[in-house]
Amino acid sequence: KGDKKMVVVKQFSIILGSLFLGFMVESIFNIPIPANVLGMVILFALLYFKIVKIHHVREVGVFIIKHLALFYVVPSVGIMVYLGLLSSQFVKIVVPVFISILIGFLVAGKVTELMIKKGSK
Repeated sequence: KGDKKMVVVKQFSIILGSLFLGFMVESIFNIPIPANVLGMVILFALLYFKIVKIHHVREVGVFIIKHLALFYVVPSVGIMVYLGLLSSQFVKIVVPVFISILIGFLVAGKVTELMIKKGSK
């Protein structure tokens, strides 16, 4: 039982460590990308280059994904609180969000195509 706790602590430490590195990179180099996104890119790179194996983060990763909805409760309450402001600025908010979602979909699709092509070679 104690060994299981240490595994979870190790996995959580790897994920938080990559997040911390993202914060360090963002603050040192003043990159206009959110630190949490940089942290996940760092974690992805560590997994991709097999510096960190998937079993080193699997349990905690599955737990986080399983409970991801809880992370959206606070922003959802914020949206309800500022609904009047959001409705008056609706077009100014929705258009950029819609465009960024489309760009995200296109980039994700192209990256997936490249990875599939690379994997089939």
